[in-house]
Amino acid sequence: MPDLSRNSSAFVQTPLQNRSRQTLRKIAEATEALLATRSFDDITVADIVKRARCSTGSFYGRFTAKDDLLPYLYERYDADLKGRVQRRASGIDWDSLSLHETVDVLVKHTVDMYLERRHLLRAVALYARTRPGDITAQVRRTRQATTDLPPLLLARFAGEIAHDDPLEASRIGFFMIASICREKILFGEAPHAAATRLSNDRLKSELSRTLFAYLTCRYPRPNLVRS
Repeated sequence: MPDLSRNSSAFVQTPLQNRSRQTLRKIAEATEALLATRSFDDITVADIVKRARCSTGSFYGRFTAKDDLLPYLYERYDADLKGRVQRRASGIDWDSLSLHETVDVLVKHTVDMYLERRHLLRAVALYARTRPGDITAQVRRTRQATTDLPPLLLARFAGEIAHDDPLEASRIGFFMIASICREKILFGEAPHAAATRLSNDRLKSELSRTLFAYLTCRYPRPNLVRS
């Protein structure tokens, strides 16, 4: 995990000493552990400091309010995301895979990454949706670089992708897959997601089918209606 506490942030008092940085790390890890059993709104500062084995004063020495944890957790997760994606990608011989196999691998790893830390991701996704203006430019740039990797891997098969712009189609296709993962895995109790019953394996299978079909479908150009 990158030491985000060394970076300046609008949401946390940046600690200078190693002991203080360790306390900040414990607070973040305690919050993520608590999110596995309850929503962020149901977690109190007392719960966090008890789990982190630190004092309430230590918490408020770093955050002005509990809600300031969410942007910090978002930045902390995002700082680690690129490395996690690269570690997964580095163990795969991409050049040996067909388009169909590449789609299967990308979908599998996307679903697995959402499942790995879904409770934390749910909390930060809700934060990002309700307070998008708080997302820093640096986080946006990092996220863009990370989310560009799957489309670039898909766009290598430009000759098989039935779209005028293979890279753009790859970006749109991966966006659709990631969006469905968010809705089904992070917000699966919502009525529409709950009504669409899918095991994790079935979700991977259907998303692979969806992405491959989108990339290879030769959609007829619509006739333009002249006024």
